Amino acid sequence: MKARFLFTWCIFIRRKNYNTSPGCADKIVILGSGGGRHHIRTQYRATGGILFHFNNIQAHIDPGPGAIVRINQFNEDPTKTELFISTHFHLDHFNDLCTMIEASREKLHDKNYVYKKKGTLITTQEVLNFIPQYHLNMLEKIIPFTSNSRIKYNGVEIVGTKIEHSHTNGFGVRFNLSEYSIAFSSDTTVFDGFEENFHGVDILFLNLLRPNDIICKRHMNTDQVIPYLNKINPQPKALIINHFGAYMDSPLSKKNYVPSQVIKIKRETQIRSVIAGEDGLNIKISELLNKV
Repeated sequence: MKARFLFTWCIFIRRKNYNTSPGCADKIVILGSGGGRHHIRTQYRATGGILFHFNNIQAHIDPGPGAIVRINQFNEDPTKTELFISTHFHLDHFNDLCTMIEASREKLHDKNYVYKKKGTLITTQEVLNFIPQYHLNMLEKIIPFTSNSRIKYNGVEIVGTKIEHSHTNGFGVRFNLSEYSIAFSSDTTVFDGFEENFHGVDILFLNLLRPNDIICKRHMNTDQVIPYLNKINPQPKALIINHFGAYMDSPLSKKNYVPSQVIKIKRETQIRSVIAGEDGLNIKISELLNKV
């Protein structure tokens, strides 16, 4: 009897510790590891954006072309999405936004044709000018957002981070939760003060379009960003590189450069965990925070 009691108590303690660990149920699902025109056209790497599950909330960040296909392909449920974030007015970041807003509800309206309002949209005014009023009317809340914005969403602080990218207005996005912080860089090149956006971030999700020293004025490459990664204080516990372009991995590139970029970043920074995005990759936040 005593042995059974001890066994049951141990199971209780383990469950309690698991359920209260930082980010226990939170996760990231990559619906697209590709970015840019070539991947939009070919879907060699998908362009469906990212699902971020936090505090029992499902957010869809940058739902690009094919998002609705990928969310079903990877066995996620679009009806659970209640937060939509589109960081700027480029197709690989907003193309399927209306589709995902509509797909987030099982019923559009009641028997009297009163439309059910559901969800919050955070995006730029430029994107909002493009979205039909029909879909805007489906949402509970619409928040025009910039790189200087800061809001509270269900108790979580969401902060806009600065980007320099083409001629479009946009933002990166940082979530400051009570147990951890995570930032999504969006598309940007590096600039003076780039690292200041990410001081204190536990997990950094970096859109890394090109490998090594291959320049793109609107995006960053590995060699450009490494010095800035080393300036982040303290260093993130985990770095996820994603949103790869045709020069990084496609039939147009000499090879798949992604693995070598992971090795380079590990070698030249102190970030203890560096992960390459892949279509359908499902990552638990707790593993990122505790992985050595």
